[in-house]
Amino acid sequence: MKKKKLVLLSAAAMLSLAVAGSIGATVASAETTLEPGSASSTTTVTYQVDSTWEVTIPDSIELHADGSETTASVSASGVKIEQGQKLTVTVESENEWKVQDSGKTNGFDYQVTKDGTSLDNSSNNTVLEVEAGTASGSQELKAKLTDATDAGKYSTGEEAYTDTLTFTVTVA
Repeated sequence: MKKKKLVLLSAAAMLSLAVAGSIGATVASAETTLEPGSASSTTTVTYQVDSTWEVTIPDSIELHADGSETTASVSASGVKIEQGQKLTVTVESENEWKVQDSGKTNGFDYQVTKDGTSLDNSSNNTVLEVEAGTASGSQELKAKLTDATDAGKYSTGEEAYTDTLTFTVTVA
C-alpha cells in the first residue's frame, strides 16, 4: 500500500511540474531527496529585480538678454524602484541663482520655474518626482533673467556669465 501511495504522489508531483512549466514558472533542480519516513520538505521561491532608472537633465541653459524664457526639461525613464518608494530629482544653484563673471564680482539674478513657481536652494528645489510603479516622468522648466532691463544695459565682454546647477537624484 505504501508503494502505491508513493507512486501516486510521484505522479502527482510530475503532473504539477508539467503544469507549472506550461505556465512559465521556473522550477529549480531538486536538492532535497524525499524518502519513506521523510515524505515532506520545503522549498523557497524567490523573485528579485534590481532597481534601475535613467534621469536626463539639460546640458546647458542659455538665458536671453531680452528677458524671454528658455525652456528645458528633466525626465526619468526606465524607472523600476521598490514599492512605496519615490524617485526625486532636486536642483541647487552654486551662485544662489545668479549668473556671474569668473571673479564673481559682476552678475545678474535669474530664476528657474516649475509650473510657474520659482525654485530656490532650500525646500522648494524638487523638479521631478516619479512614484514606484510608474515607468517614466518629465517636467518642463523655464528660465529667464529676473531683471532683463538692467541686464540689457551691460555687456559681459569676452566672458560669458555663468552659474552651475547641480541636479541630485534620490530614491526613498
